[in-house]
Amino acid sequence: MKATDGISIIKKASLLCGADFFGTTEIPEADIRRIQMLDGGTGMNFEQLFVNLYAEYCEQNGYSKTELDNVAHFFFEDRKLTDREKELRRYIKSSEEIRTGLTDISPGCYPPGILLGATWNPAITLKLGEILGQEANMYGVDCLLGTPNINILRDPRNGRFFEGYSEDPFLTGVMGRELVKGVESQGIASNVKHYAANNLEYKRNTINQIISERTLREIYLPAFKMCLQAGAATVMTSYPKINGTKCTEHKWLLRKILRQEWGYTGVNMTDWGACTGDSGDAVEAGIDLLMPGPWPSDDILKALEEGRLTKDHLNEAFMRVQDFATKYNYRPKITQDEAEEIMETGDKIAYEAAVQGIVMLENNGVFPLSGNEKVVLYGSERLLTCGQGSAQVFTSRNTKLDEELSDVYYGEDDIYSAEPMSVAVVLCSVNSSEGSDRKDLKLPEETRRVLDRLIEVKRNSLLSGRICLILNTPGPVELGEYLNEIDALFCVFYPGMQGAKALSDLMYGKRSPSGKLPFSWPKRIEDMPSYLNYPEGDTSYYGEGIFVGYRGYEKRKIEPLYPFGYGLSYTTFDIGEFSVEKSNITVGEDMVIRFEIENTGDMDGAEVVQLYVGQEESQVIKPVKELRAFGKYYLQPGQKIQGTLKFSSVSLCIWDEELKRYAVEDGIYNIYIGNSSENAKKVLAFSLRGGDLGYKIGINSYVIKVKDKPELYKALKEDIFSAGLDISKLIDAERYTPYTKIREIYPEAEMFAGFIRACEEYY
Repeated sequence: MKATDGISIIKKASLLCGADFFGTTEIPEADIRRIQMLDGGTGMNFEQLFVNLYAEYCEQNGYSKTELDNVAHFFFEDRKLTDREKELRRYIKSSEEIRTGLTDISPGCYPPGILLGATWNPAITLKLGEILGQEANMYGVDCLLGTPNINILRDPRNGRFFEGYSEDPFLTGVMGRELVKGVESQGIASNVKHYAANNLEYKRNTINQIISERTLREIYLPAFKMCLQAGAATVMTSYPKINGTKCTEHKWLLRKILRQEWGYTGVNMTDWGACTGDSGDAVEAGIDLLMPGPWPSDDILKALEEGRLTKDHLNEAFMRVQDFATKYNYRPKITQDEAEEIMETGDKIAYEAAVQGIVMLENNGVFPLSGNEKVVLYGSERLLTCGQGSAQVFTSRNTKLDEELSDVYYGEDDIYSAEPMSVAVVLCSVNSSEGSDRKDLKLPEETRRVLDRLIEVKRNSLLSGRICLILNTPGPVELGEYLNEIDALFCVFYPGMQGAKALSDLMYGKRSPSGKLPFSWPKRIEDMPSYLNYPEGDTSYYGEGIFVGYRGYEKRKIEPLYPFGYGLSYTTFDIGEFSVEKSNITVGEDMVIRFEIENTGDMDGAEVVQLYVGQEESQVIKPVKELRAFGKYYLQPGQKIQGTLKFSSVSLCIWDEELKRYAVEDGIYNIYIGNSSENAKKVLAFSLRGGDLGYKIGINSYVIKVKDKPELYKALKEDIFSAGLDISKLIDAERYTPYTKIREIYPEAEMFAGFIRACEEYY
């Protein structure tokens, strides 16, 4: 870090305060330049860019906020603008060409986290991060916000469900850290958000979330650690309170976890407007940058005077922001030819991400199409390419579904009803946005009307075709009885600008589907582990604890409609011949599993091999099994290869609420391998030794734990009798206070040699 000598306290405080909506403060005399930020996890957000750069011009020249908003939304559809708005567009277009040195460029609209998670392919996320960084250079952006958004997919009602990667922290972390690497490789600052547990939009600015420490450490924090260890420059705090303290003032989260435990040295910034208390207190808690600007530094200076903020913490925050502005103060000049190449490459990456992430859920002999079928399209002629809010992107680069499909007719019932080879493609599009949650998971009324009509035609006509439902949705929907009536089902989520082309190529068999669900799909909303924990007031109880998603379904033995990791292909695979290097390991060692995978079908394809680990007998409540490794394998028909997956035994740690530390338990662990959580079969077992002493049964154990081991309980009683001690104390504890430790009942327990020896032999 640079020295802070010679810079006034006032200047230091000002650097911690945003200068404008997406820009940091500039201090020329200290050679500290402004950093331009922008939401960009799915591409450049024109609405934000234009408001940041041209709001003042509009105010000075009589343009309203609505006119500026319209120009941003319809920048590439100027026929929808008024004459005044077209005039403003011409000014902005000319100004942007001067600012960037580029003409006729258009931002890429890339798939959001949920579709990237569905690819189960870290390599494509890395490439997408790289292209996001290159486009940031094109638009003069230094820091891309939400790269990535790794909030866990806890409840599908969440308005930002589509932005997260998975319900599983391991899959989320693996995918998220690759986006970080990709963005940072281009000299652009990545930004990990929202720290932490921003899992609903309901009253997000004021809600108090009650979450156990174990749940935070095992479910909601691991992916952040993985992304920060991958080199993320910044982390954005979330809006809510956690256990009574706002995240912007949460010393435990910001200083103890981020700084002390993880050794993170980057910038902590607030979400926009998340700091609603005293800004000096937020800096003392661990915030380095308060956004958006203009943000006054008055309370930071006041807090320093009053002793609420230490000078050391002010200097530390200043140096972090100073280093941030210094490290990311260089952008290579992009030429027009380079810009065009970047956009061309971006189209290819967006396509590959979409084609690998779209999930085929049902296929009753409909796909792949031969090209001779008549396709009748219902619903919109356009896919929703992105969600609304921070993740929305306006571009001229979107592909169009009605243009990508061959021999397509729009809403013509007579063709569907009279052509056995016809396919009715019903597009179900559901908008979702930050700021508000979905009220339910029902199919839209218009989609239900179309399906009801087509199903009736199908029942009454021997010549009618088949029905395919395309879910262009932010997450799962309730399908109910419709599932028994349709012939095929794709979930495309919000697939980005190349989504229509990717879907068309999958439907016509140019590519085989390989997307797998990154979340569990409920049969009914009531089946979700989080269902009863949706808040009604100002408090949200994370009552399901660690049992989020498939962990909760399996523990409660409730079958989802589609399990975590599920997705169909046009080909088939066989996974077998499992082996391990050794079946007994010590904590700290890796477990390496080898297997063979063969494409047993007649089409090129990819399969995701998923490895889960579970412990049947444990002293602590645990999920049935948890994802610990995965790999995506591309094979030609008849091709067989050997695959290898590994995980560290340290990953089997849990956060023990009683021990107040991460701990691994000795014992027998099972390895499950398959292509979904439901289809993962127990294939191997291994013994783990060297676990935490806190799990060893002995004189510091509770009576109830000893009572559960008859041979140990017998040895304990014999020692008590031999020592002439009162056995009734043990009996009373067994009956009324079984969670009393042996040593608490008998301070002389060190002399129970027979019991201690029996415990040692037990292990």
